[in-house]
Amino acid sequence: MSHHRLTERERNVFKILVENQTKTNEEIGKLLNLSPHTVAAYIRSILVKLHLGSRYEILTYALKNGLCTLSPNDKSIIFRWS
Repeated sequence: MSHHRLTERERNVFKILVENQTKTNEEIGKLLNLSPHTVAAYIRSILVKLHLGSRYEILTYALKNGLCTLSPNDKSIIFRWS
């Protein structure tokens, strides 16, 4: 299944994880007004839908599929996925 099948909430969580893989479920939840348990459920759903083994594979997936690039200047992430 492709990233196009992610729900809007899953895409929001996906983008946050791509931008900062070290954010905890609690931190992501605060940003999106969700409980950590709900964030964990969205992450599990993303991993299943994209056939990934861990949340740390999400950045690699995003880069390989052209959803984001790394800025050559400061290595910040530039999203191409709206």
